[in-house]
Amino acid sequence: MTMNEIINGKGSFPGLLGVVNAYLDSLNVEFTAKLKMKKYLDLIKQRADGSLQTPATWIRNFIRSHPAYKFDSVVSQEINYDLIKAMDDIERGVRAEPDLLPSYYAGSKLDDGCL
Repeated sequence: MTMNEIINGKGSFPGLLGVVNAYLDSLNVEFTAKLKMKKYLDLIKQRADGSLQTPATWIRNFIRSHPAYKFDSVVSQEINYDLIKAMDDIERGVRAEPDLLPSYYAGSKLDDGCL
């Protein structure tokens, strides 16, 4: 089984998200809370099916595309600084990274770091 099949299911196998969604639907949970949980589950779904990058893939791509990277496996202070700055900008909602996070992610600046 692939990670996508384990998480999202295939055929008659519901996958972990299928089981979790069925469980959430059986609970008496406030609509807004359920909607927020479903957004997080959708993030997991998209990471598993490859439509969004994992943080590890995004970081690797960031480093490999950095002008100071020499493809020698050395991540310099300059690259580290730029990486941390980019991550902070994403978290604060200043920088959008549609390959990493869904378009509805607001960042901590707008929604306490929630989806």
